[in-house]
Amino acid sequence: MAVVKQNGDIIPFIKQKDYIMANNNLGGGSFGKTVLLQDPFIDELFVAKKYEPAYDGIKEQFYKNFLDEIKILYKLNHKNIVRIYNYYAYENIFTGYILMEYIDGKNIEDFINDYFEPFEEITLDDVFLQLIDAFCYIEAHGIIHRDIREGNILIDKTGTVKVIDFGIGKIAEKSDGDTDSLVSEINRAASDTLPQEYYDGTYTNLTDMFYLAELFGRMIDNSESCDRTDFSYNDILDKMMEKRPENRFESFAAIQNAIGKHNFLDMKISDEDKEIYQDFTNLIYDSLTSYMSEPRFNSDCSIFVSRLEKALTTNLFESVVQKNADLISSVVDSDYRYDNRVSIPTEIVRTFLDWFRASTPQSQVLILNNFLSKISTIKVVEPEPELPF
Repeated sequence: MAVVKQNGDIIPFIKQKDYIMANNNLGGGSFGKTVLLQDPFIDELFVAKKYEPAYDGIKEQFYKNFLDEIKILYKLNHKNIVRIYNYYAYENIFTGYILMEYIDGKNIEDFINDYFEPFEEITLDDVFLQLIDAFCYIEAHGIIHRDIREGNILIDKTGTVKVIDFGIGKIAEKSDGDTDSLVSEINRAASDTLPQEYYDGTYTNLTDMFYLAELFGRMIDNSESCDRTDFSYNDILDKMMEKRPENRFESFAAIQNAIGKHNFLDMKISDEDKEIYQDFTNLIYDSLTSYMSEPRFNSDCSIFVSRLEKALTTNLFESVVQKNADLISSVVDSDYRYDNRVSIPTEIVRTFLDWFRASTPQSQVLILNNFLSKISTIKVVEPEPELPF
């Protein structure tokens, strides 16, 4: 008979869960090792990372960083960031395990080294755009990666980029001399291009920006199978790599905006493209009458597609969308007023969605940014305050 638990009681799950060792050495480093486990019940593979520093003297010192990584990964839910599914912390002996998503693919260095543009379904541009999207999300959640290197950016067999390993123990301290305690990690491949933060002993999101650009550019430059002519955003990459942080983009969100403008200059837009875009966005604009507070928008293309798909599913047998808010909420994440008398045919929504899904990732970003720019001009009308009598 189950015991009734009260609020605040500890709920212990004592049933043991067993896994099968599928690969006992996926790799590792100074802070532990990773293995591949199989869950026999659901027949899925998981990566298990064990915190076990090579030197006992630092085991307790960096254990908090291990716990912090668990907290960071649990906050994040993005298609381009590795997912954490479970963790086991043995705090009395300063060790533990993280169970996370298994990514079947290759790291970014191997991908670029094997790159052959005419036959690549996933281009260098696609990889770069996914990385910027991931780091926009990381930045928006107040997180700094701090450990951007070849092995921490993977690309799976479907072409999806995955950012992994949020820097256990990677604490860069200001150097008193010509060397740094983490010089091999900070000065990638003995690069002579270092950010100002290296000398100041600081690290921010803009430092992440520098090292992401440094890594991406260096991988292309060192590859024998591709060069900068295979990549469309060299100007953006160069600005991300400015030595002084004030000369870089102010944020990863600003990079996304620059990419939208960059693509706009090169994108060929047909009359049919314009008609599909305007038929849909004009109806949303006409239906959306005002914002009730400062508007917040969804700029994630995958979430946008998912919300439109859901709206169509709930109107599967209708010729006209029954609730315009289902469509407006695909892009507006704050309170608003709308006019449901504006008739939005489901066929127009379906045509737009099919067109949007068929567009390249960079075109999708451009389309969505233009859509957001369009509806951002709608007025804000805050509700009248409620009077006591």
